[in-house]
Amino acid sequence: MTKNIETVPIGDVAVGDRVRFIPGSRESAWWTTTARNDEHVVAVRQAAFHPKGIVEYTITGHLESSYNGQGPGVVRSSLNTLGGGWDLEGRIDEGSQEILDELSEGRFELSMRRVAGVARIDREVR
Repeated sequence: MTKNIETVPIGDVAVGDRVRFIPGSRESAWWTTTARNDEHVVAVRQAAFHPKGIVEYTITGHLESSYNGQGPGVVRSSLNTLGGGWDLEGRIDEGSQEILDELSEGRFELSMRRVAGVARIDREVR
């Protein structure tokens, strides 16, 4: 079965959308958007080699200039936390909103060590 896919700008990504970030996403590696605001999109997917329900997350942002070989433009990364993670286990929606709140308040920022450029966003057409 072939999926209907459209390329969309970051501003058109909505909560609940299934998206792929190009480059860097495998053909079958879809992310589900769990939260967003004007500056960031938080998305999760099943973590590889982990029990069902354990997810990994990514967050989009915008770099004004080049950093670590990425940017300017849309990028994605994790939060710049010790250990590089944010606990979403059993609280994906709440935890995703917490991520946005922490970014908005300036308590955390995107990890520049893990930053990856985003040239295109594909969205699965519902």
